[in-house]
Amino acid sequence: MKYVLFALLLACGFTASAQTIPLRIVSYNLLNFPNGRNDCGSGNVNLPNRSDSLRKIMQYLKPDIFVGCEIQTEAGCDSVLNRALNVFGTTHYQRAQWVNNSFGGDLQNMLFYNAAKLTLKEQRIVQTSPRDISHYILYVKDATLPQHHDTCFIEVFMCHLKAGSASADLSDRAAQTQLLRTVLDGRPQGRHLFVCGDLNTYRSTEAGYQNLVSGGTNFLKDPLNMPGNWTTNSTFAAIHTQSPRASGSTDCGVTGGLDDRFDHIIVSQNVMNGTNLLQYNANSYKAIGNDGNHYNQSILTGSNSQYPDSVVRALYYASDHLPVKLDMTATIPTNFGLNLTLSFASSNCQSGGTSVTVQPNLGQAPYTYQWSANAGSQTTATANDLQGGSYCVTVTDNNGLTDQVCFEVETMSPISANGFDGMDYGTCNGQSFVAVSGGNPPYTYQWDDPLNQTTSTATNLCAGTYSCVITDQYGCSLMVQTTVFSNTTSLTELFAGADFTLFPNPATESVTLRCESGFELGTMEFRILSVSGELVQAQTVDFSNTDQVTIPLSDLQNGIYFVELEKEGVSTQRMIVKQ
Repeated sequence: MKYVLFALLLACGFTASAQTIPLRIVSYNLLNFPNGRNDCGSGNVNLPNRSDSLRKIMQYLKPDIFVGCEIQTEAGCDSVLNRALNVFGTTHYQRAQWVNNSFGGDLQNMLFYNAAKLTLKEQRIVQTSPRDISHYILYVKDATLPQHHDTCFIEVFMCHLKAGSASADLSDRAAQTQLLRTVLDGRPQGRHLFVCGDLNTYRSTEAGYQNLVSGGTNFLKDPLNMPGNWTTNSTFAAIHTQSPRASGSTDCGVTGGLDDRFDHIIVSQNVMNGTNLLQYNANSYKAIGNDGNHYNQSILTGSNSQYPDSVVRALYYASDHLPVKLDMTATIPTNFGLNLTLSFASSNCQSGGTSVTVQPNLGQAPYTYQWSANAGSQTTATANDLQGGSYCVTVTDNNGLTDQVCFEVETMSPISANGFDGMDYGTCNGQSFVAVSGGNPPYTYQWDDPLNQTTSTATNLCAGTYSCVITDQYGCSLMVQTTVFSNTTSLTELFAGADFTLFPNPATESVTLRCESGFELGTMEFRILSVSGELVQAQTVDFSNTDQVTIPLSDLQNGIYFVELEKEGVSTQRMIVKQ
């Protein structure tokens, strides 16, 4: 079972002094970056060296968190990082991992962040069509965190919702944000939430927008608080973000001047009112490059009353959207209360339950403990058998000083594993491996082979049966048996001892299956299984006149799979990675 590494301190019975850290977040649609497009007419121009324009914009904005969409390649992400952010002696920017959209396409999201102030703890995706929503979990760096455990978490959701004004497009956007709303409401209370990106919304009454700013349990607010029909409406001239271009075709971008508000940063209520550790700086939300005087015009028309000419020109050439930014202030406590720490252990290996112990390191003993109702209102230092969810415990010392710490336990199934057999060709060169799911990673492995190997794959095995004991970090264990067959095994035992290999591995769009055998193999059943054993792809392969076939993988999501080849009721398996 996974758990949050740093607990979240929500309420204290003391007055805390504090220090502050300024933070800036920027969201930007980078328009087919870096290669552009050339499928929108003969007059289109793809601009070279677009990172040069982006560098001028980033040097002006100096974001601590920068999320972009419409990035075409991982090389494009590296270009943003190394040619627009880490320049002129700056080295503190890092980025998230590259993850392809579940539904294909070449328009991806990416997070860049100031690693001097922030740490990227985790990244996830919210699967929506036509594009995934990226979910990034960061926290503010603080040298005193081991003393007060008051982590300032920042969760950023980067969106590029379905474009278009047809009713089907509106329905698609509503479906995307409804899925996002479910994820938002499942996040722990007290997290600082930011929904960013190109929402492609035309008015505030759209369900795709209302799903975010109304209802739910983790409330979100639009910092501008300017509802209405934003499109082609001069009332909202100062907040439009598309398009900074009036005419022409560059990188297949949109023209027509500034008349749409598509780009947003929407934040949780606690950021707006500063009730936790992060507060929005009033009036800091801006559509960069829009001075309010360019409604339905190019931003190059005339002068700009708010932004330098060099930045305005860079914005014009960089994209058909303007970036939006807001500033905020993180508060770091310097008074540590009872300095509560948490430790975790498994209390029920079958149900996946977790026991959590709270330890006060300051204050005067004896202490009293009160766990939240969903933890059974337990009153000892240790709460047992906690399932997935958010919990709090309040501790009071002998002098009446009260401190509270809250944390998250994620739902995790009991530990399970599959063992996969191998083949020995007479020289003790066989191998077997186990695939583990559930439990509480990381896992340890102990094989009973002569070498007592301790990894998920045991190598240099002679023909025989082997056992592997897998143990998770809380001591829950499971034993799995595998068999290494001899190459003299008959067809009815293992279809002529055939040796099959998969390449490339890891694979992307397809994998080649090669079978080498001294027997006529004919047709076989080929299956791809998930790590949990679920069948995800199957077909018949024919080796009558060839020793290899190519299997398409384009419909598979990235991850680990097991390939099974079966003939006459006997099968063998191999592992493959799709990326």
